[in-house]
Amino acid sequence: MEAPKFPANEERRLASLKAMKLLDTPIEDRFERVTRLARRSFGVPISAISLIDHDRQWFKSIQGLDATQTSREVSFCGHAINGDEVFVVQDSHDDDRFRDNPLVTGDPNIRFYAGCPVRSPDGFNIGTLCVIDREPRRFDADDIASLRDLARMVEDEFRLNLAKHSQEALIEELDRARLAASVDPLTRIWNRGAITEILKRELAQCARSGVGVGLLMIDFDHFKNINDRHGHLTGDAVLREGVARMLGIVRSGDAIGRYGGEEFMAVLPECHESDVEQIAERLRAIVSANPMTGSGEPIKVTVSLGGAWCPGYMSMEPEMLIQRADAAVYKAKANGRDRVEMTRYVD
Repeated sequence: MEAPKFPANEERRLASLKAMKLLDTPIEDRFERVTRLARRSFGVPISAISLIDHDRQWFKSIQGLDATQTSREVSFCGHAINGDEVFVVQDSHDDDRFRDNPLVTGDPNIRFYAGCPVRSPDGFNIGTLCVIDREPRRFDADDIASLRDLARMVEDEFRLNLAKHSQEALIEELDRARLAASVDPLTRIWNRGAITEILKRELAQCARSGVGVGLLMIDFDHFKNINDRHGHLTGDAVLREGVARMLGIVRSGDAIGRYGGEEFMAVLPECHESDVEQIAERLRAIVSANPMTGSGEPIKVTVSLGGAWCPGYMSMEPEMLIQRADAAVYKAKANGRDRVEMTRYVD
């Protein structure tokens, strides 16, 4: 196996990567869309946006593989960032650099790889958009052009703000270890402590700006039955798929976190009470729109949602808003599930 060489500009490249504040952050639908599109476009089982840190590759987004990172030493993407062209391995079994690589000889059994470097706004190759197959394949000039176009979409997203309001402030404040510990390892969204902190910050901002904040509690219906019938691995896959669907619906500044078990919280800054109900209904609809196939067998999945709202002209503690949204989600479950209920604000 040939380990990837470090680029000549490695020190400045790493500084540029760290300045992007993308490492160890929750998944975002803007990047998930690109990897989903790459996977479909090329008909491959795996696609990823891989960021190359000092001693690891970390996946900002990955489809088809339940992993968050690997060592840089065994990474194909570590090789790809050393040039500006698309890096292609048509058959790893015929390539001396990779035939005994543990990612080839073991899971995920890589035979084909194509990775296009993605650059930070200041021009450093900080990672790749890559597609992977477990069978050898050819990759022609049109394929290379298509992958390069998708990689430019990733770079366009790099130029946008990572997040808004309290999410951005939290990312700025936390060091890498604490940031990683603020992300739920199963669903790769904020965990309970982090999403509660975001709510606290948004409520403080609400009191200063005079613009309301909404809160949704989201509970997967009959989740124990899914685990009992299909197994916990399928239950995990259902939660991940449900989260992925919801991330595609919420607004760019909204935050979703796993509150506990099969219960999730969505913080909705800068909104009116009617917005909370409308977003909740869209979330309910997207989860139940199509069955999920975590075990290969289609599974009908629904969620119950409870909403609450804090107007911009008043101060409210996070616990109070959580209690109001919790009461609403219990009402939704009592009234038949797969529905939205609101605890209305009364002046």
